[in-house]
Amino acid sequence: RDADLLGISHRPVGGGHVSLATQALRHQDEMIDELAMGVSRLKDQTMMVNDEANMQNHMLDEMDGDVENARHGLEAETLRALKLKEDQSVWRLYLIIAGLSILLFILIMSGL
Repeated sequence: RDADLLGISHRPVGGGHVSLATQALRHQDEMIDELAMGVSRLKDQTMMVNDEANMQNHMLDEMDGDVENARHGLEAETLRALKLKEDQSVWRLYLIIAGLSILLFILIMSGL
């Protein structure tokens, strides 16, 4: 009876006696093994997530460089377009001055 109160009763298993404490220890060992396998799977998944995050960071860094290059190219093209616009405006003024000069010359010659 004292053994029953302590939870250490004996019962026959496979022709021998195995205490409940021994059975509980075996069950705990099995649960620990299952837990260890779960932790191992979790570690593998965590490493895969880490690898994926590192790859995504690398791709974002590359994209950042590409965007920066595109921004510099766009700025250069904008400056080039502004310069071209200014050059065309000046040529337009020169053409107007030349046309008015010719018209003035014609008017002066026809008035004499």
